[in-house]
Amino acid sequence: MVLLFLRQPPDPKLPIANLPSVVEVDRENASVDDLVNAIRLPTNLSRSRIKIFLASSKTVLVPDSPLNAYDLHDGTRVLVKDLGPQLSRRTLLMTAYSGPVFIHILFYYCQSWIYGSNFQHTASQIVAFTLINLHFAKRMFETMFVHVFFRITVSFYSVYFYILHYWILSGFFMAYYIYYPSCVGSPSMSAIVGSSSSSKSIANGICSSSVSLLSSSADTEETSLYFLSAVWIFAELSNFETHLILANMRLRFPRSTMPSRNVLVRRAGGDPSSQSYNLRSLSSASQLASTMVSYSARRIPKGYGFDWVSCPNYFFELVAWTMIALITRSFASLLFLTASAMQMWRKAVRKHEMYKKEFGTQYPKFRKVLIPYIK
Repeated sequence: MVLLFLRQPPDPKLPIANLPSVVEVDRENASVDDLVNAIRLPTNLSRSRIKIFLASSKTVLVPDSPLNAYDLHDGTRVLVKDLGPQLSRRTLLMTAYSGPVFIHILFYYCQSWIYGSNFQHTASQIVAFTLINLHFAKRMFETMFVHVFFRITVSFYSVYFYILHYWILSGFFMAYYIYYPSCVGSPSMSAIVGSSSSSKSIANGICSSSVSLLSSSADTEETSLYFLSAVWIFAELSNFETHLILANMRLRFPRSTMPSRNVLVRRAGGDPSSQSYNLRSLSSASQLASTMVSYSARRIPKGYGFDWVSCPNYFFELVAWTMIALITRSFASLLFLTASAMQMWRKAVRKHEMYKKEFGTQYPKFRKVLIPYIK
């Protein structure tokens, strides 16, 4: 048994009322969930709102992981943070990824209602429509069957960012300009890359393709589409492989196999015997048997792509979206690619620094952040 001192971070945005000052836990048999329950009962906070981390190292205590995986001893200071209203991560991601699929289908098939005329889509528009929907279908499949999340909830307020990024930028904004019936009337990358392709009027029912990398000839256009699509397929399959590697790094086991756990909570001061009480895991046997949880000690990711950069999943996704931007030659696609690159770069730098701090000299020095051999 060890005594842990619970504190809130300095100047917390959401102060926690009735937070226990001292918690006594069985380090060998208890889990982080037991500690969360000890905090949840007196504070009336939901489990998803509670974040626990060590005051000394800022190491986060992962839900459902055993306490003996962490450096805990008598007197260890543990910080408790109220994360605010939470939303299921899978629900949020499924909502974010399904939005663009519906929006692109709407703009692709409802031509007369949106653009005021029926017209024939170009080869580049057809390919872009197919690849974009396949990408988000893949993301939804990964969310449901591949990804293993250490924290299964996210802040409720993050939904606004996801709606802006996926529904607005990759949804309405990209779809409107990618499937626009006249290449002259829509912002195009043709001015940047110097494409010589000409456009036809809506009345003719045809929008000339601007996918050609060198000229407007049909042969060059078809060759470009094949090449860009092949690179896109390679990038998406590579991205999927890196997600499998990350998921397989985490050991899965049924929660019902975990040993019986007890936690003693005691407020500081007074007679300990009169202010201590016993807490047991509150989940029912049926919930324990039906719930799968994940935990493993953090390890250095290795394998396909990880020998080059810390976040190859981000790198391959950016390659895929670059191919779509070249296929569509739309400023909308370029804007979404830029926004995605900035976001992924920020997350990749943070993860790279976390790896170096956690593993020290064991982490490969030659491994870059996001772009192989460059940065």
